[in-house]
Amino acid sequence: TLDDNRVFKAKVIGTDPSTDLALLQIKENDLPYLPLSNSDAVEIGEWVLAVGNPFNLNSTVTAGIVSAKARNINILRDSYSIESFLQTDAVVNPGNSGGALINADGDLIGISTRQLGSSTGAQNIGFAIPVSLAKHVMEQIIEYGSVRRAWLGASFVDIRPQLQPDGSLAREGIVVGWVDDLGPAWNAGIRQGDIILALDGEPVSDANQFQLAISQREPGSTVELDVIRREESFQTYATLIQQPPPQ
Repeated sequence: TLDDNRVFKAKVIGTDPSTDLALLQIKENDLPYLPLSNSDAVEIGEWVLAVGNPFNLNSTVTAGIVSAKARNINILRDSYSIESFLQTDAVVNPGNSGGALINADGDLIGISTRQLGSSTGAQNIGFAIPVSLAKHVMEQIIEYGSVRRAWLGASFVDIRPQLQPDGSLAREGIVVGWVDDLGPAWNAGIRQGDIILALDGEPVSDANQFQLAISQREPGSTVELDVIRREESFQTYATLIQQPPPQ
């Protein structure tokens, strides 16, 4: 249903449970649309508007800022959810999901998807799928019928920054959490407590960015990992597989 009350029957082309996105097709010409912005260029503190239908109150608009980028929201979903979400303090309620998150120019930067509910004691913590990720999901569904998302079969957490000789703080590597005993990481010899220093020769310091980089590779591709276990360092290779569906 459009803002001018025109109603169209839509065909579901495909869905992606991990991001809770669906691609719909409407057979109509000259429909209005929002320009797509570059969500990678969004800055923390930037003003945004969230548009949606909370509690069936059509076309509600709330304002706020981008509170954070590259949020992993496993705490709200299954253990396989490894996407990189925008966090906003614009008020988001049930019914906002699927609504536009736009910048001050009126360009689409994200799609509202989730909030931290009142049961957690949280206030004004909402999450949106970056438009760059939504576009990637759309293109994958068009080309393959589903999203091809590679999986390493392990979880990772950040290391606390360490004091450097120059007095600065820096973080090197990420720590391996659980490892699926049937997954690529296990087969590559990676175990809980190992520290991943590099992916294909590139230094690793952020667990969320690492998992996003893995997910955007092709299932069946091989990655090189630099690993430390206690005092021993070694390189290993893992052949990625298609991410299992959410549980």
